[in-house]
Amino acid sequence: MIRRAMRVLCGIAMGAALSGCEHHDVAMQGNADRVLVSYVGDLSETQPIARKHCAQYERTAVLLGAKDNTAVYACVRTNAAP
Repeated sequence: MIRRAMRVLCGIAMGAALSGCEHHDVAMQGNADRVLVSYVGDLSETQPIARKHCAQYERTAVLLGAKDNTAVYACVRTNAAP
């Protein structure tokens, strides 16, 4: 009886823990020239992720396009001579 009650409580606890899981926007792959950001919902939420990625290379993120919940950004040199 006690074991059954413990299994039920563990099941409830696991369900509660898993229900709090969310998908977060994330940089899937990238290099100094571009980055792909996976997203759910609002495309504008991908910009800070791309900006942070490109900043590692002292570059600025410029959106090239989005398709199938993936945004593609180019990392453009910020101090390039004209």
